[in-house]
Amino acid sequence: MQPIEYCVSIRTLGTAGEKYQKELDSLLVQTWKPKKILVYIAENYPLPKETIGIEEYIVCKKGIVMQRSLDWKEIDTEYALFLDDDMELAPDAVERMFKGLLENNGDCIATDVFGNYKSSPLRKVAMFMHSYSLPHFDQNWNIKMRRSGGYSYNNHPNRDILPTQSAPFPCFLIKMPAYHAIHFEDERWLDTLKGNSFDDRIFFYKLHIMGYKVLSYFNSGVEHLDARAGGRPDPTKKMYLQKKVLFVEWYRVFYDLKHISGWNKFRNLMAYVLRFILGFFFMLIETVVYRKLNYIPDYFKALSDGLKFVHSEEYKKIPKYDAYIK
Repeated sequence: MQPIEYCVSIRTLGTAGEKYQKELDSLLVQTWKPKKILVYIAENYPLPKETIGIEEYIVCKKGIVMQRSLDWKEIDTEYALFLDDDMELAPDAVERMFKGLLENNGDCIATDVFGNYKSSPLRKVAMFMHSYSLPHFDQNWNIKMRRSGGYSYNNHPNRDILPTQSAPFPCFLIKMPAYHAIHFEDERWLDTLKGNSFDDRIFFYKLHIMGYKVLSYFNSGVEHLDARAGGRPDPTKKMYLQKKVLFVEWYRVFYDLKHISGWNKFRNLMAYVLRFILGFFFMLIETVVYRKLNYIPDYFKALSDGLKFVHSEEYKKIPKYDAYIK
């Protein structure tokens, strides 16, 4: 197979340091070399000192969605590799991603850098309590999105590449016509609510419902170095923010849709109600364990504020999540 042209797009604040340098170095030695390495850096942040001398910088507004929802006029190839700024790729990683994408007739392939299926039993219990995520054994899928807004993951994948309904954001290869088609700029509300934990599933699930084939790649040769350049929210506010955005995500993705029957709308609502009730009992446990007396009132405040947001004039101006399905 002859190499296929592609551009690289890196989202950064310029603070990942040596981990960013490792990423650049690994791109330089790819068996299939990129046509361009484009680095989208948030405005008012200095350019990083790390370099390989061939990358191009584009200054843009800050935002975890904003920096992933531009017009991409600098990308002049059919395919693009999108990266966070703390990934290290094996020398043949891009070549293997292309082959996996084409052999499976995909539109997008994302590396499974978090490897939920490798987690310990205790970690899986914690994932269920915090994210309502459960393992499944359907070898037709990796991630499956659920009516409640939660998801399930393949517990024992039997091959390196599986179709998926969602995926991690740090490293994915995609056909640019598919990227443009989903209008990810509509999801910039996530930046206003600081919904950093949900951008990936909103992006990839939107591809999925619009009929594009998304693939998960296990054992891809791509490592997430986790520079945490964007920081983490204040622990006292983290739970409130997560629950608020979680409600808005569910409302937008599974309830307030253009193409949904009344019956499915009711089923999705009941699934969310069950999740909310279970979440309340888990919150009681965490209140005792972590001695966070604010957790219970914040849990209900998150729902209340989420409801206010989805009924605001600001939200009503946003096209429906499935508005572009023909």
